[in-house]
Amino acid sequence: MATRKQRKRSQKERRHEYETVWVDAEGNELEEPPDDLVEPAPRQKRANGQKPQQKRPQRSSRAAPLPPSWRRAAKRSLLLGGVIFVLFVMLSSKDGTNAYISAFVLALGYTALFVPFTYYVDRFSYRRWEQKAAEQPRKR
Repeated sequence: MATRKQRKRSQKERRHEYETVWVDAEGNELEEPPDDLVEPAPRQKRANGQKPQQKRPQRSSRAAPLPPSWRRAAKRSLLLGGVIFVLFVMLSSKDGTNAYISAFVLALGYTALFVPFTYYVDRFSYRRWEQKAAEQPRKR
């Protein structure tokens, strides 16, 4: 007698078995495929044994980055400041006492440093994108 697992496994294996069947317009099964089916093109042989190269999308299709702004940099740094504050509160808790003030001071310092850093990274990426966009028409 088969166990439950064996029965489930055999049912699962049977579920994935399939057979190709050709049916004509009247609904009758055919032994061979009809002649009007187009045969798939034969695979091209590889000259060097490597996979054929696929076309890669061009980088110019990416969306343009937004121009840098101090407001966006401040919003990002406030989000980071909140995460840093929670992290420092969790890491600085000893024996049930939490050091909220020290965590707040450290989070405030990191937030203040993160604002100009984010702005300058955004400015760098935006200027780099502008340079590449300016060079692209010359290449074509």
